[in-house]
Amino acid sequence: MSIVEPNHDSARLRLRQALLRAPLFSDLDSASMAAIERELTPLVLPGGTPLFHQGEAADAVYLVTSGCLGVFRHDDDDAVEGGPALIAEVTPGNIIGEMSLLSHGKRTRSVAALRDSEVWRLAQASFDNLTTHHPEVLPALMRNIAVRNAVGPVKRRRQPRTFALLPSGPGVASSRFAVQLERALARIGGEAQMLGSESMDQDPEWFARCELDHPFVLYRADPALTPWTELCLRQADCLVVLHNANSKEPTKLPFEIEAAQPGAVFHRRRELVLLHEGHDPQPGSTTGQLAGGLYGQHHHVRLDLPSDFDRLARLITGHAVGVVMAGGGARAFTHIGVVKALRASGVPVDQLGGTSMGAIVAAAIAARWNDEELNTRFRRAFVATNPLSDYTLPFVSLFGGRRVTALLRTAFGELDIEDLVLPFYCVTANLTTANADTHTTGKLWRWLRASASLPGVLPPVNDAGNVHVDGGVIDNLPVRVMRRQGRGLSIAVDIDTGGALSAGAGVEEPWSAWEFFSRLVWRRKETLPIPSIVRILLRSALVSSAARAFEDRAAADLLIVPPMEDIDLLDWTSFDRAIETGYVATMQALEKARTLPVGARIFVS
Repeated sequence: MSIVEPNHDSARLRLRQALLRAPLFSDLDSASMAAIERELTPLVLPGGTPLFHQGEAADAVYLVTSGCLGVFRHDDDDAVEGGPALIAEVTPGNIIGEMSLLSHGKRTRSVAALRDSEVWRLAQASFDNLTTHHPEVLPALMRNIAVRNAVGPVKRRRQPRTFALLPSGPGVASSRFAVQLERALARIGGEAQMLGSESMDQDPEWFARCELDHPFVLYRADPALTPWTELCLRQADCLVVLHNANSKEPTKLPFEIEAAQPGAVFHRRRELVLLHEGHDPQPGSTTGQLAGGLYGQHHHVRLDLPSDFDRLARLITGHAVGVVMAGGGARAFTHIGVVKALRASGVPVDQLGGTSMGAIVAAAIAARWNDEELNTRFRRAFVATNPLSDYTLPFVSLFGGRRVTALLRTAFGELDIEDLVLPFYCVTANLTTANADTHTTGKLWRWLRASASLPGVLPPVNDAGNVHVDGGVIDNLPVRVMRRQGRGLSIAVDIDTGGALSAGAGVEEPWSAWEFFSRLVWRRKETLPIPSIVRILLRSALVSSAARAFEDRAAADLLIVPPMEDIDLLDWTSFDRAIETGYVATMQALEKARTLPVGARIFVS
């Protein structure tokens, strides 16, 4: 924070214009206005600099004359992606901090500069003197407070509108990338403005006008920490680091992104874009590029595929579509039909998450399998060969799990989750900690195997001393994981397991071994009137998360529950029927969604 010269002509002109618009001062006569102007102290706040923190004693009110301030709430319930929630923006001509002064209390929110900003400070004594001698300012002031409070709490993170493009070195195709991203942003929200170092000498008001006139602004930074790059870092909502995916060097900028600021109110979103030429990521090629969690999300972009730029544009601006797939044994094949319907209808699928069999289908979509590959590979893996047929001595589970492991390794090879083209997560139930764990890194086949490890049916997966089993035990429809990412709309596809387990009306006691044997020999073509142990274990795992599923369903923007009562949870041969059911249900849901007001949620079953 620094002090500007009081006699700076342009600063004084901005102050007078702001005073005429501010509700606290607009009703004053010229003499009173001049007196107040003499009491105001000018401050310049570089982007990211805090003005005050929640809990501090209130000692002044501030008038914004250029730039933009953000008001942040740090309550745990409102934090998104681990950071404070931005609940309001304060633009030129508005005041901030008056509520705490009126109550003579402490700051209830934190405020920081979102851009390079200029504010003028009116100390507590001057504020009290103003309200005492000019009581006519109070009605306007209270109206301003009422309007601000009427907006209500903001639960989702403010979506970025300005982006700093930071090449990791001189060899990165940043110009080509910037042009493609500019076109993609235009396709989703209007013309984007691209700014380079030739704009260095413009004043903050000029940059503010650029934001007002365009939905998005791209700041093309230099590969080094030049004054222009420093300005880009201060002005951007989101820092986008560009790196050649085939580089042998890890992603490292020649300067630190947002050096540690102990008093920082917020940190800008940081994204990594790995650029590919003509091919998708190679197995195991991504993990070493991620800089140990510095980035909120990473993106694989092929420079020759406009669709990759469209997906990136949606993800970084909060216009993405995320699909969450529930587990449910053979019924989960319905997810394939859902995706086919979405693709046929032109609905993009930008990121995916799931549990158990839903996670396995979601991973295939994230690996960019087309419709034919989905049909062929899943039919070969689950229909042609029953994955649950390697019985073992039931010390830990009924099946050895070797067949499931083999089919997952055959399908996904040595891909890490980080190598998937589309962002992806799967969920396991951690029996050691009694939590639902979300996995976004690590060997893909291994965590899919863990996510589908039904207790008692397949052996658990042990990792670092923790025991992981089927995620459906705790969270079979992990929609809220997707929603917390704040990237856009979420489509949830739940598997209704109703009717999945029943017994014959006349069966009251368990059968003896002789009754089982005789049934299998003389009446083996008849359906057993009692459920098998595998069905009992599968149903038990799903029942335990049923209560949570209602909350997850409510968190979805679009909910699809295909009618699956006539398909058994272990009937792998119902493959085609399950796909068709999912396709029809999705087409019906999309048709109904078109008739609802924009932004309305839809619940279809």
